[in-house]
Amino acid sequence: MADSPLTLAPHDTVTTPDGVTLGAWSRGEGPAVLLIGGLGMPSMVWEICGLAPALVDAGFRVIRYNARGLAPSMAPPSPYSMDDMAVDAIAVLDHFDVDHAIVVGYSMGCYTTQMLLRAQPERVSAAVLFAGLQPTPVGEIVGEMELGLIAKYGEVPREVLVFEQLMTTLHPSLLQEPAAVGGWRDVLAHGDGGWADPDGFRGQLTASQQWITSHEPRPEHLAQIQVPTLVLAFEFDLFFPPAQCQATASLIPGAHFVQIDGAGHGGLFTGPGDSAERITAFCTAHRDGGEGHRAG
Repeated sequence: MADSPLTLAPHDTVTTPDGVTLGAWSRGEGPAVLLIGGLGMPSMVWEICGLAPALVDAGFRVIRYNARGLAPSMAPPSPYSMDDMAVDAIAVLDHFDVDHAIVVGYSMGCYTTQMLLRAQPERVSAAVLFAGLQPTPVGEIVGEMELGLIAKYGEVPREVLVFEQLMTTLHPSLLQEPAAVGGWRDVLAHGDGGWADPDGFRGQLTASQQWITSHEPRPEHLAQIQVPTLVLAFEFDLFFPPAQCQATASLIPGAHFVQIDGAGHGGLFTGPGDSAERITAFCTAHRDGGEGHRAG
């Protein structure tokens, strides 16, 4: 089902083997690229940041979806695991009859991409691990804080979320601009997060925290990745600093690492940088492996 990028387009309803329904979108023609967002990231961000339109213009079929917990997808009772998040990705590929695809994961979407590679490696022809390869203790500390607040108060107070997102999403120069901080504060404070239910936030957060506290990604798993891999990291990313991502990328056979200067963790939508151009060029270079539809 095709959609119009910047509107609330009709979505396909995907049902996972465990009965969770997901909202998913597909547009364009050609080799498939599956876009997997981060924790709490609506898939519309892929359109707004320009990556999805660039890939469609380059001759790809772009598939994006909202993982369990984010409307219009269901929010089953928490907790969730990264296995659950990979189940969502596989169900989306199955729904659109895609045998294999280039997969782009952002932030926690990198965890999902790695779990997809472990569960069904034949479904991934190339991978982009974007701002999410090697988490640091900052992510664990933030996750522990948020889960603790949920346990004590039933939710994370909006003021806490806004402050945490400002400090970890924006790059230093934006944080020093009062107008920019004020504008982003207003955007974050007036949004509802897009969660289908509070269990959605708690569930995705638990999955992310379990990944980090399990000391993932493990070297033995990284060594098993046998597809062309592009690793991108933002210069000022507090959650996934470039030096650590580069060191971890060296454990993936043949992986190519690129640092995008001048941006923090939210660089996908705050800029600056040429991430959309780099990802599109990578996908184009590996497009021959991205075509695949199930027979029958």
